[in-house]
Amino acid sequence: MKGGPELFFLRDKPAMALLAIRELDPAYVSAVAKAIDSTVPHTLKVLAAMEGMGLVTSEPEGRIRRLALTPRGDRAAAALSGLIDALQDDPQRRRLARMEEAVSAARGLPAEEEALRIGPLRRDLAKLLAAEGEEVREAAGALDRRIVSTLEGGG
Repeated sequence: MKGGPELFFLRDKPAMALLAIRELDPAYVSAVAKAIDSTVPHTLKVLAAMEGMGLVTSEPEGRIRRLALTPRGDRAAAALSGLIDALQDDPQRRRLARMEEAVSAARGLPAEEEALRIGPLRRDLAKLLAAEGEEVREAAGALDRRIVSTLEGGG
């Protein structure tokens, strides 16, 4: 394969195909081609390369082939999904970033004014602590602990 696996997965169709196989049940070549908006011949080439890398297996079922991720393919799909999540513009992440900026901007103000500015943020942080994304929950928890420490005079 020209360029190595890292360049292979920086292209749209291979990355989308890997994720489509992970999400489709059952996964067939035609279903993957449709999911990634590709032709069947091109999808077959992409899948052949993935099979060569040990990411995908295909088993005949009558006239069609059923696709499945190998354990290595599943790890690659999970990593790719994590990368996509990390790069997406997420409203919760933007909201958290604005709160972090507000806490930083309040630092150095007289204690009472600082408390008035950052204390109310804890209510919004409680919503983020209940969010689905683990990364957002962890960051919100860290910011909440920072605010509590500041409000208690340790900060």
